Amino acid sequence: MTTVFTTNVVTDRDAYLPLAKAFAEDVIANDKGCHGMQVFINPETKDEVTFVSQWDSQEDFLAHVQGDTFKKHIPGMGAYYVSGTDTFLEEA
Repeated sequence: MTTVFTTNVVTDRDAYLPLAKAFAEDVIANDKGCHGMQVFINPETKDEVTFVSQWDSQEDFLAHVQGDTFKKHIPGMGAYYVSGTDTFLEEA
């Protein structure tokens, strides 16, 4: 099992959050190997949104990034996206 922390810096968190939540719901419903995805905010910043997702493998996550769900949602979310980082953790 792989857990992925994706932290995005965004220009308008209030506008981005509904899009991020819809994306997470769609990923859970449609992307192979996804066991869950949650959306978190850092209350100490106004420009960070973190997705925490669980996958069968890192390969499943990487396939998701190239998949239809990602392509469907990223144009709308991209209007607010500045930068992002992915951190991969493997279950011990």
